[in-house]
Amino acid sequence: MEFGHVLTGRGADSSASLPAPCRSEANPALPAPLKGTWFDEAIDFRDPEGDILTGEVLRLIADIEKRRRRRRPDDEANHRAIVRRVLANGLRCHYFRRPALVSYFRKADGYNGGPSWLSGEAMRRTVDLLADAGLVDASLGRWGDISSTYSVTAKLYEVARACGASDHSLSVRVPFQRLVRLRQGNSETPQVNYAQTLDTFRWKRLLQAYNEFVARQNIELELTAEEAAEWVRHWNKERKGGSVKLCHPELIQTELYRQFCNGSFEQGGRLYGGWWINTPKTLRPKITINGAPTVELDFSGCAIRMLYHERGLDYRDDPYRLEAIAAYETEKGLRPGYFREAIKTMTQALINDRKGVEPEQIKLPNGLSFRPRFKRREVRQMIEQKHAPISDAFGTGAGLFLQRKDSDLALSIVTKLMESKIVTLPIHDSFVVDRNKRFVTEVWMNRLYQSMFGFYPIVK
Repeated sequence: MEFGHVLTGRGADSSASLPAPCRSEANPALPAPLKGTWFDEAIDFRDPEGDILTGEVLRLIADIEKRRRRRRPDDEANHRAIVRRVLANGLRCHYFRRPALVSYFRKADGYNGGPSWLSGEAMRRTVDLLADAGLVDASLGRWGDISSTYSVTAKLYEVARACGASDHSLSVRVPFQRLVRLRQGNSETPQVNYAQTLDTFRWKRLLQAYNEFVARQNIELELTAEEAAEWVRHWNKERKGGSVKLCHPELIQTELYRQFCNGSFEQGGRLYGGWWINTPKTLRPKITINGAPTVELDFSGCAIRMLYHERGLDYRDDPYRLEAIAAYETEKGLRPGYFREAIKTMTQALINDRKGVEPEQIKLPNGLSFRPRFKRREVRQMIEQKHAPISDAFGTGAGLFLQRKDSDLALSIVTKLMESKIVTLPIHDSFVVDRNKRFVTEVWMNRLYQSMFGFYPIVK
C-alpha cells in the first residue's frame, strides 16, 4: 500500500513523493518488537492540527462505539488522550518508518506505571474502534498480545490531510519526570529511580522552559534528495538491532533531556534528545533557525583544556597536533591535519577510559591508520608526552566527570541565550546558532566558561 507524500526537509518541495508507509528510540526496557516500532507515549501532535484531527476522529468512532452512557469527564479526557497518541504514533510510522507498523500491548497490565490514560485495555479498545472505523489496519501478535500491530489506512491519511495534519505536525513530548535521567551504567543500561533534589528539580525546570521555547521556533534541515538519503543511511547504520528502518529524515524531536551515568549525578549529564545532535556533521550547515542560516561554534579541545584549567594551567596550543605526525603529513604530501581526527579520537579515549585497557586500540575514524611509519602505541606515547602536565588523568575515567562540567556549561549557555530570545541548539560542547547571533553567542560562551574555570577557552 502506498499513499501520501512526505517532505525531504522543512521548506522542501512538498510535491516530492516518497514511498509512503514506511518511532523516538524504543524504550530499551521493552523487548524487541517482532514487526514494528513500539508505541511511544511521548509521540504527539502540535496544535491546532492535533486538536482538530483528534476531534474529527472522535466523532467518527463515536458513531461506531454507540455507548449507552456518557463518559465521566476524567474518562473522557483519558479517552481523548489515548486516541490522540494512537493516531500520532500511527502517522509517525507511516511517514518515517518501514515497516509502517506500531507494536503495542493489549493486555490490561501492559503499561503499568504509565500515565493515567495509558493501559493495555485502553490500547486494545482504542485500536479496535479505529479498525472498525476503517482508520487503521490491526493485526494480533502471538497469544493475541505480544507485538500486536496497527498501521494507518488511506482513509485516516486523507482525514489527517483534511484537518491540516502532516509530518510536520508531529512532535515528541518528554514528560517532566523524564527530563533528568540516571542510568546504572552507560546509556544502554536501565534507568535508576532517584530521590528528587533541589538540583534535579532545577535542571528539569530549566529544560522544560528551553523545550517550550524551542517548540515555538521553526528549526529545519534544508536537504537535497541525495543529502536526505545520506541522513537516512547514517541513522540506519547507527541503529543497534531491530528490523525497523528509517525511510526519511525524522525531525520531530526537539525536546532535550539530561542523562547521567554510573548511578551518579557527578558523571555524564550531557544533553540529548534534539534531532540535530545525531545529524551527520557534514549536514549540520544545512540547519536553519526560523529561516535563517546557521553557524556552529565549538569549544576547541574542550576536555583537554578543562583538565589543564582545573589545575590552574592555561593552554592555548592545538591539543591534537603532534609534531612528528605533522612532519609525516608534509613528507607524504598529505593535507595539514590529515591525522588530526585520529589523534583526537585516541586522546579522548585516553581521557575516558580507565586503567587496564588499551585505548590506542579504539577504532579510528574513516579507516585511518598511522602505519607504516608509526605504531599506535608510539602515537599514544606522543600524546602522553605532549600533555605530560595532565597525563596522570589519562586512564582514570576522568572524561565522565568532565562531561558533567561541560554539560553544566552547555545548560547555562542555552539558558542565558534563551533569556535574550536567542535559539541555541547544543551538540555537547558545540552550539548551532543563527549566523546573525554569532557574536553574542561567542561572548557568552567565553564569559560563562571563564566564570567556571578561571581561564578563557578557544572558540572556533
